[in-house]
Amino acid sequence: MNLRTRALTGTALAAGLTTALATTLAPAPAHAAVQVDCSHGPVVLTESTETYALTGACSEVTVTGSNVVVTLAGASTITVTGSNDRIAVAGAVGRARLLAANNHLTARSGALVKVRGSNNRVVLTRLKRVVVRGANNLVRVRKGATAVKVRGANNVIRVHRRTR
Repeated sequence: MNLRTRALTGTALAAGLTTALATTLAPAPAHAAVQVDCSHGPVVLTESTETYALTGACSEVTVTGSNVVVTLAGASTITVTGSNDRIAVAGAVGRARLLAANNHLTARSGALVKVRGSNNRVVLTRLKRVVVRGANNLVRVRKGATAVKVRGANNVIRVHRRTR
C-alpha cells in the first residue's frame, strides 16, 4: 500500500465515521400534527399529549385531553376541560370556556370568554366580554372595549378599555 492509497483510505474512513455520527446524533423529526376536518360538525379532542391542526369551518370544539396543542382558523364555541392545553386561534372565536387549570388561549377576537380554574392565560386582540372565576388567571385584551367580571384571588385582567 503506497502513501497515496493510505491517505485515500484514511479520508474514506473519516468520511464514513462522520456520516455515521451525523446519522446517529441527528435529532428525531418533529411530531407531526394530527389533521382534523371541522367542517362536518362538532369536534371532541380526547387524546392527551397530542398536537392537532383543525381545518375547515369549526362550529364546536371540545378539548378534554391534557397537554394538547391545538391550532385552528376560528370557531363558534371552544370548551377546554383538560389541563395544560395550548389553543391558538388565528381568527375569531364566538364563545370560549376554559374550565380547568394551566391552559393558554390566544385568538384575534372573541365575543365571550369564561375562565374557571387557576393559572389560565388568555390573550386576545379584541374581546367583548370576559368572566373569570378562580385564582392566578391572566387575561389580556389589546384593543377595544371589554366588559369584565372577576371573582377570585390574584387574577390579572388587562384590557384596553373596560365597559360595564
